[in-house]
Amino acid sequence: MNILVVDDAADMRMIIRQLLIQLGHTVDTAIDGEDAWTKILEGNYQTIVCDWIMPKLDGLELCKRIRSHDFDSYLYIILLTGMSGKQNLISALDAGTDDFATKPVSKAELQVRLCAAHRVLTLEHSLAKKNAALIEMNRHIDEDLRNAYITQRNLLPAPIRNNKLTTSWLYEPAIFVGGDTFNYYSPTEDLLVFFSLDISGHGISAAMLSMSLQSSMSLKRGLYGNPVRHDTIYDMPSTFAKNANKLVLENESSHYLTMIFGIVDFKEKEIHFVQAGHPYPLFYKAQEKQLEEIKITGFPIGLFAEAEYETQHLSFASGDKFILYSDGISENDSVINNAPLEGDNLIEHFEQIKEKPAAEITEHVHKHWLSEEQMKSLPDDLSLLVLEFQ
Repeated sequence: MNILVVDDAADMRMIIRQLLIQLGHTVDTAIDGEDAWTKILEGNYQTIVCDWIMPKLDGLELCKRIRSHDFDSYLYIILLTGMSGKQNLISALDAGTDDFATKPVSKAELQVRLCAAHRVLTLEHSLAKKNAALIEMNRHIDEDLRNAYITQRNLLPAPIRNNKLTTSWLYEPAIFVGGDTFNYYSPTEDLLVFFSLDISGHGISAAMLSMSLQSSMSLKRGLYGNPVRHDTIYDMPSTFAKNANKLVLENESSHYLTMIFGIVDFKEKEIHFVQAGHPYPLFYKAQEKQLEEIKITGFPIGLFAEAEYETQHLSFASGDKFILYSDGISENDSVINNAPLEGDNLIEHFEQIKEKPAAEITEHVHKHWLSEEQMKSLPDDLSLLVLEFQ
């Protein structure tokens, strides 16, 4: 080992230096604590063999200074002392001393103390290497998760703004990637298929299932039972939910999901949808300025093979809004009144913004219901989708 001997007595420095050289170590010396501190900052020592009582900077204060500094590797400190008493030893340990040797020190005692130092330093070096490897691994994982977040977000649909419909959404995963997702697409000019779903739990496994279903629900025509046309859509949502339930059960996933799936018929001005364990959707009637919670219940997808689903039907007019959200919202307290965003409190919050355009609703939820700190540490994935009919 590379050792620094610190002692204000020249004869003691020479004796200890020779003993350590005989034991096979590389040795440097310092005449007091201040001299030692300068050399420690400039050198590369593994062990310090230091006298306790010295001028300028004694051994105890040198220990404290070493322990308060951020060195790249651990410095093992052996304090040389003729002092006795429990309180003195406690003070030295509190200052950062690792071991003691009594003066005058013998070769055998030094050898024993340095064997202990070698074991500790070898363990510290091994742990440092493993810690560095873990830090590098975590860096790669964080980078992969950030890329996965970008991928997942890019799968979400672009907002729609045309003479039939305006859409707006808010999406924030709890940890990089999440189990919430939603989508919509137009199979024909006068129809819009939409869904919002929430995979149980959150994290990577929930996100993988979420992204898989986000794609397959749009592409797997077998889930629909028939082509999506005006003459087939009236009861299609319940058929879709039944087939999706079968699909998830066949995959033997440890997750289940809640969902609202629906089809908008712009020609007839009707929404046909199914509720499968998801939070109740909200329907805003512009003409009456009335916000209604559609309290229709249904089984979550992927729990029971015998689950039955029923299609619901709503007529809409210009200015009406259909609002879907996940229960991730309800697991937060509102910044406005410090109460949980659930039940009557959540409905009252929506009442305050129901007349706003779709984009302003999602922006208001983001900026005024939750703080920046809350958005950075969500207990669950959060999603909100607003369909505003023109």
